[in-house]
Amino acid sequence: MKFNTTQLNSLLEYFTSIHLLPVNTQKHLKEMTDTDFVFKDQLSFADCIHLHIKVPNTAFLPHEDILLQGAESQNAKEGYIKYAFPGGYNFIFSSIPVSEEERAGLASFSYPHLDHIGIDIREESEKAYEVYNAIPQIAELHHLPIKKQGGDGKKVYCCHVQVKEKFWVYPQGSTYYEFAFGKLLVSDDIFGCDLRPVNPTLEIAEEALGCCGSSDHKTEINNLSDKSYSESHYKIEDLRKFASIVPFQKEL
Repeated sequence: MKFNTTQLNSLLEYFTSIHLLPVNTQKHLKEMTDTDFVFKDQLSFADCIHLHIKVPNTAFLPHEDILLQGAESQNAKEGYIKYAFPGGYNFIFSSIPVSEEERAGLASFSYPHLDHIGIDIREESEKAYEVYNAIPQIAELHHLPIKKQGGDGKKVYCCHVQVKEKFWVYPQGSTYYEFAFGKLLVSDDIFGCDLRPVNPTLEIAEEALGCCGSSDHKTEINNLSDKSYSESHYKIEDLRKFASIVPFQKEL
């Protein structure tokens, strides 16, 4: 993916004007366009990127005005919405917990807050997977903390979507990076619970993070039944709050 700086700058100016662009977002994006960006190969294989921005309440976003800027609304649910713009630039806003530390009540930040930048590799070719799997080696070389979700047959379910696997990278003094591999499958009704893993350098005890951070699914979502609730890491109250169980239907 190559950045269209004119288009991207226009979007950044717009979200700045309505006070929805977190501090330093432009700086982080500029770092990604530099020739020495350590994940430039992974970015070159990306179909799109996204900014995941925390706000107090997504219900108060200027929805119609954002659509007028050329966005398509996707995956809109209570506390979560994705605005997809042409060129592969996606702005996600949420007011529900999307990280382990949020769910545990350990997060503290000012709004709007940039939770992470996502680099989405949808191509499932052998070469794309080879480039994706180089991420841990790059992270180790540059002393960047990293965590993996999914893989080896375990899929990752979060925020109404499913992908094959993810790497999370936590640069010190910068934003976090999410690398998602595989086609994006979207459900209109289900809310996944594989939250962003906590930065390992924070050394938060596992028991403090609650039950909703594991990718150890016992059952595929589209095969879940009432009986399987107790066999997965999903809580019945979470499933009832966000949706009912149905198969993933759409591919983006």
